[in-house]
Amino acid sequence: MNIDPVKIIKLTAGAVIAAAAAYALELDYAVSAGVICLLTIQDTRKETLRITLKRLIAFCGVTVLCKAGFGIFGFGFVQFGIVLGLFLILCGVLDMNEAVAMNCVIATHYFASGDISVDMIINEAALFSLGAGTGVILNIFMPSRIQKIRRIQTETDEHIRTIIKRMSVYILRDDRKDYTGSCFDDTDRLLEVLRREAVKYIGNSYVSEKDYFYKYVNMRIEQCIVLKRIFTDIKRLGSITVYAEPISEFLLKMSEDFSEINDSVDLLEALEKLFLHYSAEELPQSREEFENRALLYHILCDLKLFVSIKAKFAEDLDEKEKERFWKKKIL
Repeated sequence: MNIDPVKIIKLTAGAVIAAAAAYALELDYAVSAGVICLLTIQDTRKETLRITLKRLIAFCGVTVLCKAGFGIFGFGFVQFGIVLGLFLILCGVLDMNEAVAMNCVIATHYFASGDISVDMIINEAALFSLGAGTGVILNIFMPSRIQKIRRIQTETDEHIRTIIKRMSVYILRDDRKDYTGSCFDDTDRLLEVLRREAVKYIGNSYVSEKDYFYKYVNMRIEQCIVLKRIFTDIKRLGSITVYAEPISEFLLKMSEDFSEINDSVDLLEALEKLFLHYSAEELPQSREEFENRALLYHILCDLKLFVSIKAKFAEDLDEKEKERFWKKKIL
């Protein structure tokens, strides 16, 4: 069960404040201001503002339809059905389906009161303003998700570091029966959580580097896809010879250097030396040796891809992003 205590408190407080304010102003259907507030508050500031704008436009639309329909043809269930039908069509055409529920409630107020006068319209506009306004104001104080993102990011990177370190060990073993891919399960779960948090961070941030964490998690997801291929190749290796030792040493070095702020330049240089080292080796003398050497070469190519993904990520960052997220290492 995914419960956000901050959002629950915000929704409850917002509904009570909006409804109490409406009662204090002696508005008709005052409790509806609390419902409007509940419907207004979304997970992100941008989503809240976007939906509120749509609902404001829809409020104007439903008021015009009610004024025309009820004002000319009177208050009857047939007229009410026609007004709602036209309003639903309007919301569908203008892609404002999020505004339907709240403004249908407004339409029922006009219908139930049998009044579409200026005073009634002002009453409904006040309900909308109190409810939506309270929701927007509360969402301005959306708590920063940076600390939560950083915590998940650190945990995820530690999982990946452990995976790489295990590879440096198991690539030298003949018996890999206990070497399973379960190590990727928690990592995949953490990456999905981190991706969701990064999306929410984008919605609550107005800085130009707002998508840094989203780009970061996508980079780690790409790297994990490569690691899974390396894991499969290690499992397929036969009896190990000294040829695997340089890759094992590189994997250990890579696990030690694994970091958010590592631009991977040194690792790419070390990989180039590894390629030169293997190209200078004698050709395999047996089929088994040939197959193992081919797998090792494939692992080496995937390691280069793994490191290159991070190097490209670092290269694509602008100076503002590096200053904000690397040099200052914000928490």
